Amino acid sequence: MAGDEGEDKPTYSVVIPVYSSERILPELHRRLTAVMQDLGKPYEIIFVDDCGRDNSWHVLQKLAAGDHAITAIQLMRNSGQSNATLCGLAHARGGAIITMDDDLQHPPEEIPALIEALGTDVDVVMGVPKEKKHNWFRRLGSSVMHDINCYLLGKDRNLRFTSFRLMRRAVVDGLLTLRTLSPALGPMINSVTHRIVNATVKHAPRKEGRSGYTVRRLFSQTMSNLIGYSMLPLRLLAVMGGVGIILSAVFAIVLVIHYLQGGVVPGWTSIALLLVMLSGFNFFAFAILGEYVLRILQRVNATPQYFVRSRITSTKEGG
Repeated sequence: MAGDEGEDKPTYSVVIPVYSSERILPELHRRLTAVMQDLGKPYEIIFVDDCGRDNSWHVLQKLAAGDHAITAIQLMRNSGQSNATLCGLAHARGGAIITMDDDLQHPPEEIPALIEALGTDVDVVMGVPKEKKHNWFRRLGSSVMHDINCYLLGKDRNLRFTSFRLMRRAVVDGLLTLRTLSPALGPMINSVTHRIVNATVKHAPRKEGRSGYTVRRLFSQTMSNLIGYSMLPLRLLAVMGGVGIILSAVFAIVLVIHYLQGGVVPGWTSIALLLVMLSGFNFFAFAILGEYVLRILQRVNATPQYFVRSRITSTKEGG
């Protein structure tokens, strides 16, 4: 049967980050298991508990005890969806890895559509909803993020990044070599391969809880993409610095000419304002450069993206 321990490696690994989804997990497991068994290939399901505020971990323990295809991982602290997903990818053994959300807005029944779209010249398939069931704010935020990614990363505007994905083993291995404390899986995947296609899938309404998609999260993710995956800020600083030098030189020449002609040198107020403006620009530049230096140090030091507290495979528990 699919998922038997006798299989050396599964054909498919399904990675699901979990956050406060105790009521949804049983149905998710039931529907996902039915789909994977119908495929007739060995599989495994990896749940990563990202330390939500409910009893999701206890539910996962029960599911793992009754299904040897499940691996349940509990993180030490909340690390975010991307880091939790990377943790699951690090434990995945399949030749093809599927990632999906835990809220059933990605119907498990759409997985065969992703598999069908994985052609020989394709490395990653991302499921794009026919019609999104998010609220207007979430749809607006997704549209803004899409436009920013297209501009910063040079991404095809017709290509959409989603968390419902099917990736080949080589892509996942490449992702795991990238070290950053603020990962954005879409841009990271785009940096590993450009053989990415979209597949049209259904999108279900959220059954339980509320989305964590907030203005703060949108701003944080935008800044992370801007600083972590683009040289645009440094190039803008270089342009602004060059323009500032030119304007300062022109202003100095004007003052000298004005002085030689016997004119009155501008007062201290204008000079003070100019100095304040330049000082503010310098501080802004130092802040951006400091952020880059911090991230370079984090990569050099290989700072862990997450910490595993416990791991359960079948009835065996570690950690």
